[in-house]
Amino acid sequence: MNKNFFKIDRRISLLDILKILNISKNDFYLENRNLEDPLEKIFIEDLVSFQKLNKNNLSFCNNIKSSYKEITSGICIVSKQNVKFLNKNIIKIPFEQPKKGFEKILKNYFSPHQKLNKETLIHPSAIIHSTVKLGKNVFIGAFSIIDEGVVIEDNVYISERVSISFNCKIGRDSFIGSGVFIECTTIDKKVSIYHNTVLGKIGFGFIPKKTKTSIMPHIGGLEIGEGTCVGSGCTIDRGLIENTKIGKYVMIDNQVHIGHNCLIDDFCILAGQVGLSGSVVLKKNVFIGGDVSIRDNVTIGHNSIIAGASKVFNDFPDGSKIGGSPAQDINSWKRLVASQRLFLKKRKKN
Repeated sequence: MNKNFFKIDRRISLLDILKILNISKNDFYLENRNLEDPLEKIFIEDLVSFQKLNKNNLSFCNNIKSSYKEITSGICIVSKQNVKFLNKNIIKIPFEQPKKGFEKILKNYFSPHQKLNKETLIHPSAIIHSTVKLGKNVFIGAFSIIDEGVVIEDNVYISERVSISFNCKIGRDSFIGSGVFIECTTIDKKVSIYHNTVLGKIGFGFIPKKTKTSIMPHIGGLEIGEGTCVGSGCTIDRGLIENTKIGKYVMIDNQVHIGHNCLIDDFCILAGQVGLSGSVVLKKNVFIGGDVSIRDNVTIGHNSIIAGASKVFNDFPDGSKIGGSPAQDINSWKRLVASQRLFLKKRKKN
């Protein structure tokens, strides 16, 4: 943990960790039979990577590598099947998914919602229209502007310099980062929008007329589903007539652009610098690697994977594995690359 930027405001005991992870004392002692100190007297002073684990530090171990033998003390969240690989002096917290367990602890102690009290807190420099409907336990940061008719539900954290235009809605338990601009957007509960992202802006729709070309008015909106996360520096356009829609629990990395009228179904993952042109359809559980571009009106079937840096110009069915430029079935692409390399080798020999 970088202590210049993050601090643990209250003492964390090992007993606290077990409560957060819902681990019984019996299960804990099965893996730590030689532990002498009572749980209430064992405290965590720092959160570290596994390679830096030491006394009174907490980490997690997902995969056992050769370096595990060098770690001889500390507190580690580890799956039961890997407990045997750790040094006997390491305090072991059994958890089926160690990284997930560590995430629960981070969210418990470092979530921005921890700053809130059970009341609405508005910075004096924020501008809030009189018609805005504010829920309970809402925080609005410095120099933020909340326009007419906006609805902000319970337990929402809005950072500084955020602009939310008229009639937008922010669902409960959501987080809005610094410098975010939101218009024509409805956000469901438990959504996170990170810094300097622009939601619901006008799309790139126009009819070319030489010197008279102009952007068409966009009269659709943007919908973002429950649990979705949008990274920093992203842009998501509102629809031309109908809404652009982002489903539930979609993960969108930094610097992603999503054009007007795209339909992204639940559980999709978009890595950094992905660009979707207008009216792209991603069905459920599509994974897209970094720096992928997809042409307008393309549909990608559910459970598909697109390799990084691919350029997609055609539809693909469910369960596709896609790669290349122009993108194709990834096995065909690999064979093509291999044949090209072989051809180049033969040319060099000749």
